Amino acid sequence: LCKGQVLRGYVPNGTLFPTWFTMGPGQKKYTFPEFTVVVMLDDVQVTYYDSNMKHFIYRGHNTSDKIHEDEAQDGAYVFRIMYHHMKERYFHLKHHLNLTEGVQVQQRMAGCEMFDNGEPALIMTKNTFNAVFVDHAIYYNMTHFTYDAGQLLQGWDGMRQLQEKILYENVLLTLCIRTLKTILERERRTKRFLEGSFQVSCLAFGFYPRHINMTLLRDGQPVAEQELTGGEVLPSGDGTYQLRKSLEVSTEELKKRHNYTCTASHLSLDNKLDVSWESGTERVHLSTLSVLLVMLLVLFYWAFSFVSKGGCKASVSIPHSK
Repeated sequence: LCKGQVLRGYVPNGTLFPTWFTMGPGQKKYTFPEFTVVVMLDDVQVTYYDSNMKHFIYRGHNTSDKIHEDEAQDGAYVFRIMYHHMKERYFHLKHHLNLTEGVQVQQRMAGCEMFDNGEPALIMTKNTFNAVFVDHAIYYNMTHFTYDAGQLLQGWDGMRQLQEKILYENVLLTLCIRTLKTILERERRTKRFLEGSFQVSCLAFGFYPRHINMTLLRDGQPVAEQELTGGEVLPSGDGTYQLRKSLEVSTEELKKRHNYTCTASHLSLDNKLDVSWESGTERVHLSTLSVLLVMLLVLFYWAFSFVSKGGCKASVSIPHSK
């Protein structure tokens, strides 16, 4: 479970992105699940779960890896707690905001961090409702628990505060750190096999509505989905969405000087958007780089954001070694 940054003194942290959709009475049901969870490590999706499938799908670098039974049970238990909390919060907000119909979207970012010696550092949750901040809780230093009810909810009394502290300290933090260690070890094993490879990534963000078509092309031909990691549309927390697709490229493939193109179409775009990069256009001295820099050297970063009138902007950057 992880978050998209690395802090000094910490290993990569874990973040969940559960989303809960609700509809008013009599409305047609949508095909997307009511409750979805995406688990990420360093901005890379590693696990997916939703209320339709009711089981985990591993989406890390090695997609042949399976979710073990104990991991599945831990996750199901935590997600039931999350679902209960989000449902409780929805009824409070529905009454407070006088909502009677329409699709309501509730989002939660939940994550844990641990020190480089493997000891837990903190666990936190942050909730939004229809892209508006609702509340935030954090347990840190193995002693301190704080809760910010925001402007839309009532604060907890002393008994509820104690109950939540016990839950975070003895259940949620323990399960989150255990899962984080498991996923870290799995990804580290995979990284050893991928040594000397590179990553090409397409990232689209800031778009609404959530439906988007994005394809990674190699010499004009679509790359098979089973070769890619990521691919799930994720909420951004501000009412818009993001999507990332990544491809591992070996040094042998890089020598073939393939042309990689990210192509996307969306309702807010008048025309299809294409952004390309050709391998071999940058001078690379592989012998002087560490494995980490090798992994980042030809990172192809494409990002575009949509504005209200349907315009967009795109950028391409290739990190260099120092």
